Amino acid sequence: MILDEIINELRFALKGKKITNSCIGVAFTASLLSDGNLGISHTILDGENSMSGEIMGKEAEEVVEKLTSNPLERSVALSVLNAISVLPTFERGDPLDVMEGNKLCLFGYSPMVETNKFSSIIIYDFRNPETQNLGKVIVKPYSSLTSETCNTAVIFASALVAGYTESILKRISADHLILSGISSVYAPSTLRNYGFEYVSKVETVDKFRAFRTVCEGGSGRQLAKYIYKIYTKL
Repeated sequence: MILDEIINELRFALKGKKITNSCIGVAFTASLLSDGNLGISHTILDGENSMSGEIMGKEAEEVVEKLTSNPLERSVALSVLNAISVLPTFERGDPLDVMEGNKLCLFGYSPMVETNKFSSIIIYDFRNPETQNLGKVIVKPYSSLTSETCNTAVIFASALVAGYTESILKRISADHLILSGISSVYAPSTLRNYGFEYVSKVETVDKFRAFRTVCEGGSGRQLAKYIYKIYTKL
């Protein structure tokens, strides 16, 4: 699985780091590491956290290796991997700021982007709503995905948490492939092998408030006050 390969690639960066604190909020999960870095991922309330009550003080590598069995566990593991995913060079903003084309495909939990550079946008929503035709934007349930051809495809990293990434990659063809979102991780070798061209993630401007927002059940709108988007080309 792609997550196993990401863990193997980032294993060296995990060594020597411990979990100082971890919090599973209703929308997001956050982990603070002993080096002061904060990682955030999406919370998917599916499954049981086998290490609940035992995470604080554990080695980051041990936590990531053990918490891969279900989406709730992967919420924690991806928050830790996000914390060590430091982009060596990056641009502020979103890779879609510099891209254009005919068809843009998005995969995630009700994902939305602001761009006028594509003729049409199709959204495959993991929440599986009814199909909606909103002009040049079409929203479809993810369960309806059989195959899709896109100029650019954005897979939001909540797919890593949910365990959908491989299934999406098998069913789409895209000239440009982007891994994006709060749960995103920087594992360049693995992601290049799977065809990704860009990685987009978020950085925090206030780690303490971002962590507290997650723990106190904050929404994406509330968390947005303490984060900003960055991206890099692989």
